[in-house]
Amino acid sequence: MNNFLDHQFQQQNPRFLSRLFYAQTASMVLAGSIAIITLGGWLFPSIGALLPADWWLMKQNAALCILISAIAIILIRKNSNILIIRLCGLIVIILSTASLYGHTTGQSLPIETFLTTDNYAKFSGRITVHGAVFFCLLGFSFIVAKTDQKHRNNIRDILTLLLIGMVLVIFSGYFFSATSLYGHSTETLVSFQTFFCMCLLTFANFVRGIQGGIFSLFLGLGIASYTARVTLPWTLIGPFAVISAINYFSTTQEIRIALSATLLSLIFFFIILWLANRISYLENDLRKLALTDEMTGLYNHRAFCILGKQSFLESLRNDSVLILLYFDLDGLKKINDSLGHQIGSEMIIEFADLLKANFRRYETIARVGGDEFVVLSKQNQTDAALDTALKRLADAVYAANSKSNKPYKISYSEGKITGRAKDFPSLDDLLTKADALMYENKRKKKLKY
Repeated sequence: MNNFLDHQFQQQNPRFLSRLFYAQTASMVLAGSIAIITLGGWLFPSIGALLPADWWLMKQNAALCILISAIAIILIRKNSNILIIRLCGLIVIILSTASLYGHTTGQSLPIETFLTTDNYAKFSGRITVHGAVFFCLLGFSFIVAKTDQKHRNNIRDILTLLLIGMVLVIFSGYFFSATSLYGHSTETLVSFQTFFCMCLLTFANFVRGIQGGIFSLFLGLGIASYTARVTLPWTLIGPFAVISAINYFSTTQEIRIALSATLLSLIFFFIILWLANRISYLENDLRKLALTDEMTGLYNHRAFCILGKQSFLESLRNDSVLILLYFDLDGLKKINDSLGHQIGSEMIIEFADLLKANFRRYETIARVGGDEFVVLSKQNQTDAALDTALKRLADAVYAANSKSNKPYKISYSEGKITGRAKDFPSLDDLLTKADALMYENKRKKKLKY
């Protein structure tokens, strides 16, 4: 039963999901196409002559890693053989690890030039450290692909978070002209086209975790999913926008740092404020749903228990009088059987409206069962005042029954208990006594007629 409920309440937006999968496939086609064109430039000089001037900044091994990664993600999307996907991941890891080895030792490996020789840079075919780390992480995410084991899904999602971090670091380098964040020299750096493909691959890997992973939070229909989707762009783009604007208008470093800290604090303050207001609003809705009878708009049994216990404790403290009225509609089962449940529901709703119209707003009026209602008053009113209210209700019911366009007549039985809380062991005892008295009156009514 719990699994069924979890499934029902954790449903995802199918239209949004299909759009994400379409965007994932389109991203991989685009990244793969860029990689193929670049590889063509490396393998065939005539093609390279037609490409933009800096096309060679995407090294052949980087282009090959991008192409293999795009193929792997498409294979994962199509539920292809897991061994082929993991082989793709292994090739990407080998290619990127060879570049990391070269950066560490200063030695070149044959695998870096197995396609063609790079005459544009000091180390032929070598991927930057930034790109090599990125592709290593991406390759490992393919190794743990397509598994139902939760811990492996967690590893995949952690690797995706690291990929997002790498992309943000490189983006920061380009955005703020910090060359060391995206390259080593003018010949060995993460080119713009490589960075663009990294963004596409990161997005596609993000979509992989949209079902059954931590990123599924962004796809749900609930409160948390909506909140995450709204705040994500502000938290990612906001800091870059603020700092770039300050850099543009400010001259000294001290002013830039001070203004950046101030404005970033304000951004996060407003995000937290918005989240608090949104959560408060949704909490009120949830509270209303939890305590209100959907059909009649009255309090439900849960709300009556909460409010009734508060009134009971107040009566104990103040020695005030509690008055409990218990109502039960007569013949509802017969109406449901003969006229249908829709007609029976209409009668329940009409009687609830009559209760709301003829009792005071600060009295607790609740529907505690299918055709059972209670009115609890904690005021020190006399029986005469309550009898007046009951007479108003009886007159209102009579007037409603006089209408000829209804297939039913409202009839009800009531039970009334008056006393102080100290005279009863608990609120349940007070409710039980009122219920018993109501059924006794109902039995007498049947005998009379």
